[in-house]
Amino acid sequence: MKIKKTVLLLFVAGAFQSFSFAQSGPKQFWLFVTHTQKINDRFNILADVQSRSEQNLNQINTLLLRTALAYNINDQHSIALGYAYKGDWPDGEEYEYEHRIYQQYQYEFKIKRIEVQLRGRFEQRFLQDSGTHLAMRARGFAAVQFPIYANEDFTTGLFAGLQNELFLNVLNRQYANGHLFDQNRPYVSIGYRFSEKIETSFDYGLMADQGEEQNTFNNVFRISLTTNF
Repeated sequence: MKIKKTVLLLFVAGAFQSFSFAQSGPKQFWLFVTHTQKINDRFNILADVQSRSEQNLNQINTLLLRTALAYNINDQHSIALGYAYKGDWPDGEEYEYEHRIYQQYQYEFKIKRIEVQLRGRFEQRFLQDSGTHLAMRARGFAAVQFPIYANEDFTTGLFAGLQNELFLNVLNRQYANGHLFDQNRPYVSIGYRFSEKIETSFDYGLMADQGEEQNTFNNVFRISLTTNF
């Protein structure tokens, strides 16, 4: 239990550090749909879609498609192998794309009625804008969801959430942004769980994004839909 609390405190500290540098940076509007499809007690198919728009909502600037095959070690631990495709349409610039292969470990548990998710992901990124060079990135994610007004077993009801994800370039960073640090994405959320299979939330995040020359902060407004069948 001490290890769990230490990991959570580190991620929460990172989140509040980013929020403490909040400024009137660019706004982004994201739609995030994620789905888990059970095959049997051991295997799931994971899939998610993200669309991202910047200041005006009449244009999609980024589309991310991701899928994976997950193996459930037990009720709390799982591993996955997946693929992702990311396409970018920067304003006034040529279309850019990226292929990713990734490996993932996920650990889910509860502290009383609070739901906790910890996830580590290792990505092999094939970056088209750098001549299809290979770069590798590590991602660490932590999230908590706690009921505000819900039934006793938290299968339906209103909830709030906190999450943070840290991105580090661990190999061939010269093909990414040239730095070890890549991104930090803390979010606060308010949502509603319709059943054990469907929930949605409105999320606000302050994304710290390390460029080649400077670090920028983006205000992210996100609508999330999560399904599990």
